[in-house]
Amino acid sequence: MNQSPLNAIALFVALLSGSILLGPLFHLAPEFPMAITAVVLGLVVVDTFGFKGRGMTLFLDGFARLSPQYRQRVVHHEAGHFLTAYLLGLPVKSYTLTAWDALRQGQGGQGGVCVETPENFSEAITLVQIEHYCTVWMAGGIAEALVFEAAEGGKDDLQQLRTTLKQLQMNVTLHERQAGLRARQMIRSNWDAYEALVQAMSSRKSVVECCQILEQHCAMVV
Repeated sequence: MNQSPLNAIALFVALLSGSILLGPLFHLAPEFPMAITAVVLGLVVVDTFGFKGRGMTLFLDGFARLSPQYRQRVVHHEAGHFLTAYLLGLPVKSYTLTAWDALRQGQGGQGGVCVETPENFSEAITLVQIEHYCTVWMAGGIAEALVFEAAEGGKDDLQQLRTTLKQLQMNVTLHERQAGLRARQMIRSNWDAYEALVQAMSSRKSVVECCQILEQHCAMVV
């Protein structure tokens, strides 16, 4: 199940518990909190199976974005993906920082950096290229951890990495660890470029403008 419905269910269970406790103070009928919660959970189920959780993703992302730290985490996370993709010569097609922008661009989830990827990783792709993609997938969480000491995002990135490696019958633990180390080294070695990119993405600069800023700070990895 998508993580957003799970988060929503946890939220509404907490609201239900709170409304039951506070109901008598506001003279609310005991059935009122249960009815509201039932309706909301019904909408969550419909959204999950009818709209693949997009509605709840929009709601939760919008709610979370009230926190300045959450917004900073998102842009620092995505800048990690962007920077390593650029350094490794993987074309960045677009990026989004909110679930709404992602939906408008036809993407799933809460936003992210869209990098050109092959339709089938088992065909016409070398080991070096696979390592490059693994590095980019790991870079978001690594960048977030470097700035905030721990990463809260990146579960989807890890799932994509592990699924791909399993399909290719490669050592998941080994390549995941190596990709994480490469991502950490690349970000640290290009820290000025990373910080400049964070500022550019925060200002919603275009992909072309972000790449031009990176050109001024670092050279691509060969």
